[in-house]
Amino acid sequence: MLEKKIFDYLNSHLSEQRYIHTLAVRELAVKLAENYNLDVFKASVSALLHDCAKNMPLEEMKKYILKNNLKIKYFDFIIKYLPQVLHSYIGADIAEKKFGIKDREILNSIKNHTVGRINMSDYEKVLFVADSLSADRKYKKSFVSKKLMYENLHETFKLVLQNKMKYVISNFGLLHPDMVSIWNSCIKCVII
Repeated sequence: MLEKKIFDYLNSHLSEQRYIHTLAVRELAVKLAENYNLDVFKASVSALLHDCAKNMPLEEMKKYILKNNLKIKYFDFIIKYLPQVLHSYIGADIAEKKFGIKDREILNSIKNHTVGRINMSDYEKVLFVADSLSADRKYKKSFVSKKLMYENLHETFKLVLQNKMKYVISNFGLLHPDMVSIWNSCIKCVII
């Protein structure tokens, strides 16, 4: 029942390309969840809703954030330099308010699928990885082997994070301040 409501919502709120991407992310997230003995339903729902606000125009996003009193860390910075990540915060709010989802693992997965956070759960890592490595992505994914993706979720997450950061830097973009902290946290765990 919940998934039907979600599909109906996605059909009316996403472009065809974004819908195809969402299905590809769901497919990979479910495979990863099965592989890592995680709840497949949680992985599926978070993947389906991860981009539910992606096609919302920026002005509409701003209105939504104000109307719903969303607290977004670094909001002024994000609005000015990284508005493309706003959909993750709004998506988590839509999941909770429109679809009645209270599960923190699902909501955190949606909220953190673009930037990440320190001490991400396995569910959050699954969505972060699936979003970047889904079959519909056109760029080369050779920076992560399929073998590694199914053997070590944490190492795969680090490589995906590193690749995202390289992409932003190579395009002279600004990194979200939390990405630097997340990266340092990942490396610190290896060094200690």
